[in-house]
Amino acid sequence: MAWEHLDVNRPHLVYIILGGFTSLFMLCSSVIKERLYIGEATVATICGIIFGPHAANLIDPGTWGNTDQITLEFSRIVLVVQCFAVGVELPKSYMERHWRSVTFLLIPVMTFGWLITSLFIWWMVPTLNWLDSLCVAACVTATDPVLASSVVGKGKFAKRVPKHLRDLLSAESGCNDGMAFPFIYLAVYLLRYRPDSNKVALHWFCYTILYECIFGAIYGVCVGYAARRAIRLAHEKELIDRESFLVFYFVLALFCAGSGSILGMDDLLIGFACGVGFSNDGWFLEKTEEAHVSNVIDLLINLAFFVYFGTIIPWAQYNQMDLLGLSAWRLVVIGILVLFFRRIPIMLALKPIIPDIKTWREALFAGHFGPIGVGALFVAILARAELETESTTPLAELPPEGFEHLNVIELIWPITTFLVIVSIIVHGSSIAVFTLGKHINTLTLTMSYTQANEEGPTWMDRLPRIQSRSKSSMSMRRPDDTDNSSIDEKDDLRYPPGALPPIGMPGNFLRRQREEDNPSRSSSRGPQARRRKNWDSGRGPGGPISQSAITPQARNRDHSDVLDSSRSDSDTLAIKNDESPESNSEKPPPGSQEPEAEIYQEGNETVYEDEEGNVLEVEDSHGAEEPERQQHELEEAKKLVAEKDVHEGVSRTEHEHPEEDMGEKVVKEAKQAGHDVKDATEHPGKHWRH
Repeated sequence: MAWEHLDVNRPHLVYIILGGFTSLFMLCSSVIKERLYIGEATVATICGIIFGPHAANLIDPGTWGNTDQITLEFSRIVLVVQCFAVGVELPKSYMERHWRSVTFLLIPVMTFGWLITSLFIWWMVPTLNWLDSLCVAACVTATDPVLASSVVGKGKFAKRVPKHLRDLLSAESGCNDGMAFPFIYLAVYLLRYRPDSNKVALHWFCYTILYECIFGAIYGVCVGYAARRAIRLAHEKELIDRESFLVFYFVLALFCAGSGSILGMDDLLIGFACGVGFSNDGWFLEKTEEAHVSNVIDLLINLAFFVYFGTIIPWAQYNQMDLLGLSAWRLVVIGILVLFFRRIPIMLALKPIIPDIKTWREALFAGHFGPIGVGALFVAILARAELETESTTPLAELPPEGFEHLNVIELIWPITTFLVIVSIIVHGSSIAVFTLGKHINTLTLTMSYTQANEEGPTWMDRLPRIQSRSKSSMSMRRPDDTDNSSIDEKDDLRYPPGALPPIGMPGNFLRRQREEDNPSRSSSRGPQARRRKNWDSGRGPGGPISQSAITPQARNRDHSDVLDSSRSDSDTLAIKNDESPESNSEKPPPGSQEPEAEIYQEGNETVYEDEEGNVLEVEDSHGAEEPERQQHELEEAKKLVAEKDVHEGVSRTEHEHPEEDMGEKVVKEAKQAGHDVKDATEHPGKHWRH
């Protein structure tokens, strides 16, 4: 007999199972995700199946009320939050610069996938006609941002995929869930208004395309822009605290979901457009880059949803040949055909005209990677609701016998859920297939230099300019240092006063003053008094402070400035291998720029990227030996980053001074640096650039 104080009910079981599973998963999440290559969606779905009504029967959503309504609203929140997060995490002005690639993936790729999937379903399910199959196929046309986030979002997996490809697939997954509305409503209107083509065209074009999608996207961008201005103003006026600042994006996504649903618009597209408008300038992403709040919220709601999905899988309907015309082998064949022919052929065909698809292997991976998940479940329930009630509210029970479109209403849910299960299994381990099928060398080349400060002295005012030879070290040099002194004198002739030779030159080491190390050899005055006098006269431990160290002059960076080894700014070459867990790179000081180039080996082709994911060059490396190829990749990456940096610097300088030509800039900046004008014009980039 149970203890009378035990109060066991269904909600309490849900709490303990969900909390216990999440705790255990998080304790070993690194092993599961980074060593076994299993995504959280797969593990959460298995948990839901184990504790669901078909196994332990501890969680049964069928007893909670209208299961379709619960599923619809739960998936709506998950999708809007995820679509908004994708829009926020895209690079600055991404949609403006890469709209062509995204458009190709949204219109021709989705249309081809919709039509080819409908043919497979029509062929394998004898109880459906082609129009019914179009309605079912529209549910699995869009790619899912929730499943896509594990491979193309943030994390260790994502680093194995080239950034330009990650950004493209992220933008597609965030946008095409909303773009699934035209496909699903075209199929619904064909079923509802056939053969009246005028009504179909009116409702589909005016209501769905113009109002729900286009006006919805404009509304989302306006909401995002207004929210961005509001939060920047609140941040500048110190009206918002850090916690509210970090969670602002989540509550804004909830607002998009509610307002979009009330206005009858495409709330998924509103969420993505709002995220793009909210973070298009990159300010919010820069402020929250280290917080990872979005990842935490996404992880929690995604785990909860897939546990819920595991409990509502209709296992009994997968083998009802007499009632529904479905059998397990037919569903397996549909799943295989969809995986191989839904996206891969059209991606390979469009590879030459999609700007962000650089190699055939990238086209193959982009075609393979089309996960079907939460978005498909949302659209399937929405289609059932439109066919049942001609609204977005589904019925709690299936319609009675003889109801129009009953056949497609009964079949749309089991077919969609089975394809979601197939996608969770296959696409959840896509990164393992990708890693085993293609070895990627990821190298990051960083060139750091101090930016000119045009607003006056900063933290560098307190630092001495360290030279290769100071006055005190000249007077205290021992006889055996004559060779080194000759080297130093030569270096001083080659480099102007106050400038440092490049890193790696012989003799370029920091020498401590000997009077500090050996007080007995100091003068009669104490070291404290002497150091005080040196500081007062502008000389620190390393010699006199150069004016360029206090207030560096503006630099006009051309090609000779970046590649000339005699400049005062140093180039630091840091090579990191993303495969290794350790990195020797240090955080750069304030005021430094770090253009990065990532190198990916795509079969016989080498892809060079900058830090924003823009492809600098694609080069054929067939037949090259491994050491020679790696050395060539480093040199090529350095050259590409330098050329890009030069181009941006020259463009920025010309934009700031459009009335001056290059010669006038040289003379003007040489005068500012206090150097000879004639010498500066004859040797631009050497003496007057500090």
